[in-house]
Amino acid sequence: MDKAPTAVLWDNDAYGASPVNIHPPGNDLFIISDLHLAAGLNICNNYEGTENFFADHSFVRFLDHLQNNCVNSTAVLVINGDFIDFVRITTLPVSDEDFTTWQNILVPVGVNKTIEELKDSVSKKEKTYGLKTHDYKSVWKLHVCIQGHYKLFERLAKWLMDGNELMITKGNHDLEWYWKEVRRYLQYWFANDIAQRTSVPVAEVISKTIVPKTLFADDAIIIDNKIHIEHGHRFENTTNVKGEPLIDNKLELNLPFGSFFNRYLINRVELLYPYLDNVRPTQNILLVLFRERFPFAIVMLFRYLLLMWLLIRKRIFWQTLKYLITFLLIVVLPIAITAFAIFHDWSSTQESNGKKSFASEQALSIVKNLGFLFLSYLFARIMALVKLKSPHSFYPDAQEIFYKNPDISIVTFGHTHNPEQVNNLTSWYFNTGTWIPIYESSSTEVRMDRTFTFLHINRNDKGEFKPAPLQRWNDDALRADDLLLNERK
Repeated sequence: MDKAPTAVLWDNDAYGASPVNIHPPGNDLFIISDLHLAAGLNICNNYEGTENFFADHSFVRFLDHLQNNCVNSTAVLVINGDFIDFVRITTLPVSDEDFTTWQNILVPVGVNKTIEELKDSVSKKEKTYGLKTHDYKSVWKLHVCIQGHYKLFERLAKWLMDGNELMITKGNHDLEWYWKEVRRYLQYWFANDIAQRTSVPVAEVISKTIVPKTLFADDAIIIDNKIHIEHGHRFENTTNVKGEPLIDNKLELNLPFGSFFNRYLINRVELLYPYLDNVRPTQNILLVLFRERFPFAIVMLFRYLLLMWLLIRKRIFWQTLKYLITFLLIVVLPIAITAFAIFHDWSSTQESNGKKSFASEQALSIVKNLGFLFLSYLFARIMALVKLKSPHSFYPDAQEIFYKNPDISIVTFGHTHNPEQVNNLTSWYFNTGTWIPIYESSSTEVRMDRTFTFLHINRNDKGEFKPAPLQRWNDDALRADDLLLNERK
């Protein structure tokens, strides 16, 4: 990658605005969410267990279809949160060549660090769990993602080169878009790719093509005061960032509980059980582990105890206490009761009958008290249903937005991975679902019929925005089909 002059002026007018209000021309709007791109293909052409997105070529064909079939000559693509899954990118720089690459990709975004500074910055904990959330470390993770999903990013660059626009909102898995350096690196990569195709200088591509055609939103995007676009993670307690976006040192991001849970537990589990975090309904994740690998599930609960201290240091008190109670009810209490009952029966048998009837009496006692261990499973199910339940539908939150903003007629979220659409005569609510596989634990099936979903909105002859029903990209037939959903009361 060529080095761009560091004096390039980047457009930060919308930086930190909440929400971002825009008035785009009469282009088609295509809205997707929750791609969850991680490290992608490695040098062995394999995916790591923490990767969830396998549709790079399908996505390329999807953009080809949009460009060839949109009503207007150009279009706007909105990726509504969790575009990049920074939480699941654990690939580290290892060789001297890696650190040189890291140093070089930081220069165009205005970060200058020596090779030794970069090497010294990687802590022992990061070698186990992946890099933290500093701006320059987040740039490395974005670089890893681009290399692993090269064709997808190459197609997005062409999308911009052909005059289309790209808007990115921040989700709970890509809070790293907070950093200007991360935004700039993506813009620079697009510019460099276009420059190589067109022989136009990188700086010129940035100023004339990339800056006017890309937008990042920290919170929500409001289009013409009619359309509200937001990822939705702030409506769920475990994924909403409590307080300021940075922690006290101002060098790292303030992460919600869910991100810690993924970084220190789920990532490790997915190396053995890929896609575990894609299980639906979410409350069955723990049950799947208990059913498939009971000892491993117990180990995971004990590992959570090790995580507790970190969470308390981060001032995440309620979630820590909540899961500690879960641990006590699932493991400690049943085992303690069983151990006490067995010991009590043994003592009583010794005192009343002597040693001659101990074997038969103890056998019956053990069988009886195994029932207490079965409580472990029952408590696991109860607590999973109560504490690990799936995010609720965001339709009530959308109604609140409609109430506070009467001019808004369309609200669309992502985050839950569950596609939804509700028409309330004067307004539309959508959830655009996800592009990663959904695994139904109740049927052990991959629900591909509810993925590759998108929302298409365009203007009618009167200039009014009119959404089409949710659609699904049918990659086998190379067409967009209406998404079939059941309405539940």
